[in-house]
Amino acid sequence: MPTIEVFTTNEARALAPYFTNVDRPIFALTNLPETVKGALFARYSRSAKSLRRLFLDEFAGQAGSSDARGPAEAGVGMERADRLYARVFNEYGDDSVAQLGGAHIACEGASNILTKVLEWGRLMAYLEQSTRYVPYTDRPGGRWKYHVPVEVARSPLAAEFARTMDLAFDTYARWIPALDST
Repeated sequence: MPTIEVFTTNEARALAPYFTNVDRPIFALTNLPETVKGALFARYSRSAKSLRRLFLDEFAGQAGSSDARGPAEAGVGMERADRLYARVFNEYGDDSVAQLGGAHIACEGASNILTKVLEWGRLMAYLEQSTRYVPYTDRPGGRWKYHVPVEVARSPLAAEFARTMDLAFDTYARWIPALDST
């Protein structure tokens, strides 16, 4: 089970109009303009932050401007979204962010294997958080971010599997600062 980010009471209150929950890894986005959702997911693909943290840090600053029309119509995050779309379209010629409008359901903390299963059908547009922007040097809940398949966990090789994976992640964590500085 992935470690879920814990939000302060004020952060949870700021997130509540725009996310179906703040305490589970699967959630939907609500009351946000399509351009804001698209821009948020475009930023998420190149960020190590959780989607809700990214929203708080980069888009929610305009949330206080909500008026009688309701959060979505008041344009929360529109200024930031407009700037991001302009940069992506004009400077990079990338129109893929236009696919990001629609119903948004986020699955955070999913393994690469689950990500491929979710994306396999290509019935919808998908975007995943790029692993090149996510350092795997943290240990949420005191464990490295790897999955132990049930058949391995039940086998006599479970302890050896865990030692090998721990060693691989320890080595990675030791080398990443040196690689970052080059």
